Amino acid sequence: MTDNGERGAWDLVGLSDLDQQVYRRLLLDPRADAESHADALRCSTAHVHAALDRLTSLGLIRRDTETDGRYQAVDPLAGLAALVRERRHALDRLEAASYELSRVFAAGLMRTEPRRLFEVVEGRTATASRIHDLLGSARTEVVGIDTPPYVAPNSTPVSDAELNLLRRGVRFRSLYASQVLDEPALVARIQWMVDNGEEARTLPQVPMKLLVVDRETAVVLLAGEETAPETLSVVAARSALTDGLQAIFEQLWSHASPIRFGSGRQGVTVARDADTSELVDLLNAGMKDESIARHLGVSPRTVRRRIAALLDELDASGRFQAGVRAVQRGLL
Repeated sequence: MTDNGERGAWDLVGLSDLDQQVYRRLLLDPRADAESHADALRCSTAHVHAALDRLTSLGLIRRDTETDGRYQAVDPLAGLAALVRERRHALDRLEAASYELSRVFAAGLMRTEPRRLFEVVEGRTATASRIHDLLGSARTEVVGIDTPPYVAPNSTPVSDAELNLLRRGVRFRSLYASQVLDEPALVARIQWMVDNGEEARTLPQVPMKLLVVDRETAVVLLAGEETAPETLSVVAARSALTDGLQAIFEQLWSHASPIRFGSGRQGVTVARDADTSELVDLLNAGMKDESIARHLGVSPRTVRRRIAALLDELDASGRFQAGVRAVQRGLL
């Protein structure tokens, strides 16, 4: 006998409890016949023959004509592995079909019950749980817009789930309001995510908190910080609304500045050049002098002195012109 967990695994490949018991007996005693199996398992010979037929059809055993037609087991490392691969491919095909069927389902709801395309989620815990579930189902790309204030200090609902996505090869693009860069803990988190593969950009202002998964499902935070004591969000299934929210993100993304924190810079071999490049990145991201100082571990006075030196080196009269000159010199 096997435990419930293993029995469930046998069910996945189309074998009953009796089937796997007959299979185990054949592995242990290749000379045993159907009658001895039936006696040992206290079942009818007909049930044993049915089990043997199923095992044969799945390629786990074969009849050996040289031994009076008795059944011989195939090496499980080959037989079971092939069976598992076949089932896994079938499940992959079924999963792919489920996404197409989900789109058909959404189209049907649009015609008959459009209200069911939208789900109102109340409460911070419920919102975080819903986002976690959506991220777990992501296949190709997730995009998000983030801005303070937050429900709780330094809180973001996606960090762990986002890291899992990046490890699975799912693209993740995040657009941050520049105010986020004034919070040291959030800056550290963003840098950590960028180092792990997140693509991050910033704008002085963003219009909403948004998450769009695979261009199909969107979460919009409606209230929960300053405007209301309770978190309130809307989850929208694929529709013209999700298409529009994705389009808004892409438009904002195209005008946003990359957040790089000096990482990923190619061709920087001189320490001073690396320092300059990082400073340019932080300025371009919209960080204030105090935030840059905290990030670099220096005083605000040192940052202002370095910025003045940078403006002088780039022959720029202000930060905007410095950004233009930095692009021209390949620093951005």
